[in-house]
Amino acid sequence: MSESWRPNGFGGGLSGAEAAELSRQIAGLAGAGLPLASGLVALGEELPRGPLRRSMNELAQTLESGVTLDRAVEMQSARIPPHLRGLVIAGLRTGRLGDVLSRFSEYMAVGTELKRRLWLSLAYPILTVGVATVLFFLVCVILVGQFEDIYRSFNIPLPRLTVGLLFVARLANTAWAPILIVGGTCLTGWLAARFLLPPPVRRGLAGRLPLLGPVWRATSLAEFCHLLALLLESQLPLPEALRLTGEGVQDADIDAACRLMASGVEGGRSLSQAMENRPLFPLGLARLLRWAESQPSLPEVLHTAGAMFEARARSHSIFVGTVLNVLCALIVLAIVMVVPALFIPLITLISRLSG
Repeated sequence: MSESWRPNGFGGGLSGAEAAELSRQIAGLAGAGLPLASGLVALGEELPRGPLRRSMNELAQTLESGVTLDRAVEMQSARIPPHLRGLVIAGLRTGRLGDVLSRFSEYMAVGTELKRRLWLSLAYPILTVGVATVLFFLVCVILVGQFEDIYRSFNIPLPRLTVGLLFVARLANTAWAPILIVGGTCLTGWLAARFLLPPPVRRGLAGRLPLLGPVWRATSLAEFCHLLALLLESQLPLPEALRLTGEGVQDADIDAACRLMASGVEGGRSLSQAMENRPLFPLGLARLLRWAESQPSLPEVLHTAGAMFEARARSHSIFVGTVLNVLCALIVLAIVMVVPALFIPLITLISRLSG
């Protein structure tokens, strides 16, 4: 069911956000009782050119030819991800297509919103830290050395603040080439990962980063819980729901874990047993699922766990923003201290020359 689909940018498939938007549009048309084909064409005209618009137009053309929605979605396997196709089919079977797709778009929007808020909260401190660091480096390399020559020529006594600045400037002058090499290597690596690696692999790697990684990981776990619960509510078998969830979250680590758990469930293990001893998932989640399996409430408990991971991602993103803001303040303070460090001896020099 999933072999031919690739994420956006790797075969023309829809990204996670585009899949959620397509499901929202279909849910709105189904809920309002409007014809899907004409509605998708009208909605597609309002979108910019791209995979989402092409997918909506091709889906509308297929529906206008008399093909049923589930078959039309299957024919779009190269664009529409497997978990969304599974939800459409399950929604049609249960007669709850509008409700299923509407809830799916809401849950998938949670991850998009969390990441958007994270980048918005980080944009200012990252930009400030970057500009301040470059400015401090340039001051140390270009200006401080000239002031040092002047003070040495006139044998001016230097305060400790100036001595410390001169020491940092010497380090900057000797280390600027390695710093540029490391910076260029990091930038090249980031660009290569951005354009060469599929989104699930990038997201899996992002989850392992220090400081920022827990935000991405908690967001992926929140999407995992909500999507798995929704697929189970749509009466899909647990192994199939696990595999579709792994593909839908678009996190390579989550996808690999879901495939292994699906194999374990097919081998006779419960979901909680298949999840145990997997470091990707918190121990508390397996314990919670073990309790839920004894009750007819597994989807509800998964939604609750998803909300908990959402709260964790929000709180950690606030923590990351606070840490970067403190770092930003410290670097700006270091820039400000350059002024007295350079000009206090200069005042002494002017006083000596004038008197």
